[in-house]
Amino acid sequence: MQIFISHSSKDAEYAEKICELLEQNKISCFIAPRDIRSGREYAEELVNGIDTSTAMILLMSEDANHSPHVLREVERAVSRSIPILVYKLEETVLTKSMEYFLMTHQWVTAQGDENYADILRFANDIKNHESPKAPAAAGHSMIQHETEVSGGSASETDHKSPKKTITLALSAFVVLVLALAGAIGIQIHNVRNSIKYTLAAGDTITFGSYNNEPINWRVLKLSEDRNQAVLISSEVLTMKAYDAAEGGKYNWSDSTDYWSQESEADTDMNLQTLVRGNNDWSISNIRTWLNSADEVVIYTDQSPTSTAMAERKNGYQNEAGFLHGFTEEELAAVVETQNITTGNSLSGSDTVTTSDRVYLLSLEELQWFDDAGISKFALPTSVAVEQDESGWYLLDYNDFHIEECCWWLREPVKGTVSKCYLVGNGYTEDLLRTENVGLEGFGIRPALTVDLRKIP
Repeated sequence: MQIFISHSSKDAEYAEKICELLEQNKISCFIAPRDIRSGREYAEELVNGIDTSTAMILLMSEDANHSPHVLREVERAVSRSIPILVYKLEETVLTKSMEYFLMTHQWVTAQGDENYADILRFANDIKNHESPKAPAAAGHSMIQHETEVSGGSASETDHKSPKKTITLALSAFVVLVLALAGAIGIQIHNVRNSIKYTLAAGDTITFGSYNNEPINWRVLKLSEDRNQAVLISSEVLTMKAYDAAEGGKYNWSDSTDYWSQESEADTDMNLQTLVRGNNDWSISNIRTWLNSADEVVIYTDQSPTSTAMAERKNGYQNEAGFLHGFTEEELAAVVETQNITTGNSLSGSDTVTTSDRVYLLSLEELQWFDDAGISKFALPTSVAVEQDESGWYLLDYNDFHIEECCWWLREPVKGTVSKCYLVGNGYTEDLLRTENVGLEGFGIRPALTVDLRKIP
């Protein structure tokens, strides 16, 4: 018997105490990161840990409630019919997705001077009543049943008319398969037609893929007729610069260094884009990449090479477009959205209008998070962290234990042509920060609008 302990890393102290108690009582546990084997893929190890566990103990806190990693663990346990004890560390209003998975499971609340008696009782109950799963039905049972109902015992029927018996059995099997296929077809049809009624703001859905991994999205907003939804990726999917320095070398031009705090590049707007990049959403590298489904993305200005980035890292000029991993059916479900974005002094207008399949959010659109009851902070995927050559995320993670990742908005900073706003990682009390668009260590969290009636 094994108990999987699901928890936010910020609740690790509680998780370790519970693990110690259970193992003192001869109940083995799987707890991350302790039981992640060196050199193995982290997510795969977690899935294996859940699949080989008899039960799960979920430490519910505000951090766990909003953790996409904890949500995935819970979803996996529910899909495997693994019993879950929800141990409530603090009062929290469950996200819609978490509520969906946990509404039928047992809950207990942490008490002062806790001795974790409820947890030990749960584990012992599971241990005492553990039984092996029923074996799958034998493959021949359907044919045997058909021969019996066709008249007499199976042996008598086989003796009298073996060809007729086999024909009847196969016919019945074909009918059953067709019936199941029809039922599945009807069910899929009904799901597609009813999904717009079952989805709510704050829910999580899976749609499309990036880096060969399915993408989880949060529902930010639904149209009045509930036919369309604005989605944003649950996690930061990659670390990329918003736009490359147009001259091809960050903070350098004609052998002149513009790294100093005060330089001509601070006031000369054309020079600023040349050495630091352009914050005009309509012509940015990141907009071109996000909206491309091609294996080879064509950039109309300076391509996002590593040399054009601040640290000369994370170039993406050779990477396939973001939509390249989507199927034709998925692409057909994406709705082109008319976006109005603040322009800069070189745009020739106060606003720029674009038609986008994928986009970054504006400052104004951050209100959708509040309306949906979703946290604006986001964790990066493990792949995003692995691929980030800049190492900026790991600096905050290792030095300050900050799990969240800063992510770009498409909103330019007034008075500059090279700075944009980002959502911060919680290191300070300020939600937002501003950075030059040529900095490559910050996250990309795409948003898109989908037609719910067309989602495969």
